[in-house]
Amino acid sequence: MKIALCIFTALWFALAGCRPEPGLGGMATVTGVVMVEDWNSTFTNINSVYPAMREDIFLVFGDEPTFGEDVETHFDGTYRFQYLYPGKYTLYAYSDRLATPGNTNTREPVKLNFEITEKRQILTLDTLYIRK
Repeated sequence: MKIALCIFTALWFALAGCRPEPGLGGMATVTGVVMVEDWNSTFTNINSVYPAMREDIFLVFGDEPTFGEDVETHFDGTYRFQYLYPGKYTLYAYSDRLATPGNTNTREPVKLNFEITEKRQILTLDTLYIRK
């Protein structure tokens, strides 16, 4: 009985010391703003810049191959991801681009890499600019 109790206690302390992976369930918050650069049809001149309303913003946890959470920006271009664990993250939104003969895609991701270092951190990211 004493051996089982010792093993259980050792396992408890070992597991309690494990750090959670980046993702949902923590107490940190990330906020920011997305702005739209309204370009002409050849992407040579910016016509105007305004807040990105109702744009999808994606959050990748650590080195995961796909996003783990997404939100939509508010009327003023702001967004917020809450309840995150410390760790490394990548935030991205899709931006328009001019298709070329070698690359016919008309959209590309614009990314921000960041790290949450404290459990209760409130992190405000740099403004993310997307082209339309």
